[in-house]
Amino acid sequence: MTSATATIVTQNAPAELARAIEGSQQRAKRKKTKWSALTVALQVLSLVVALGMWEWAAASGSINTLFFSQPSAIGTFAIANAEGLWNDTLATLRATVFGFAIGSVAGVAVAFFITSIPLLDRVLQPWISVLMSIPRVALAPLFLLWFGITETSKVALAVSIVFFMVLVSTAAGLKSVAPDLLALGKAFHASPWQRFRTILLPSCVPSIFAGLRLGVVTAILGVVSSEMVASSNGLGQRIVLYGQNFQSAGVFAVLALLAIITGVMTALVAWSERYLLRWQAM
Repeated sequence: MTSATATIVTQNAPAELARAIEGSQQRAKRKKTKWSALTVALQVLSLVVALGMWEWAAASGSINTLFFSQPSAIGTFAIANAEGLWNDTLATLRATVFGFAIGSVAGVAVAFFITSIPLLDRVLQPWISVLMSIPRVALAPLFLLWFGITETSKVALAVSIVFFMVLVSTAAGLKSVAPDLLALGKAFHASPWQRFRTILLPSCVPSIFAGLRLGVVTAILGVVSSEMVASSNGLGQRIVLYGQNFQSAGVFAVLALLAIITGVMTALVAWSERYLLRWQAM
């Protein structure tokens, strides 16, 4: 190989490497899309098969429809009671969103504040552990006593659950930030706000969203639990009502609605995480 040829090859190497990397990324993206589509198809198929087996078992008398109902009866019940179910879905969803939002913001803010003062963190850790260990359902009567049979009592119970989930998860993420990064920020005389924006927040985003994913599920559980104890509306109140009247189709209809709400809210949190991480990478 002559020196001129070697020079040309050397000059073209970066461009060829870039094309190779881009091609590899595109193949990986196509493969990921293919597997994602297959996963969704299998998930839908498994649901259809499960519902079909359930319907067959109910129609053949293999299961007692008084206790287990059947998909066709559940669908008929949901359509017949659509207006009432819709109104109660909105009531539960509204309390869940408020509780989740307030608990999440408060949890993140308190986590940043506590971890910024090591002594305060060490003092409060035992109390946080004690408060987390209290079953939240046991607090529902207290919230009802304090706030009455109102939406506030439902929101309060959801906040008490989400707050600690997000607090503990965010605090763990903050404590795992590399000390070298913090030392580097101080060496460059970065202000507390600059250290927060460029070091702390990006480093603990995954931990924050881990808490949010748990929080969105537990927020729904908290609201429904409060509604089951005492409420004038909401899906939890309907579960109790239908259960007391042996309307298993109604109970399963409400459970299906709760599953849909949980799935949608969890997907929104996951999408927000992907969007934020992609934005940070730009």
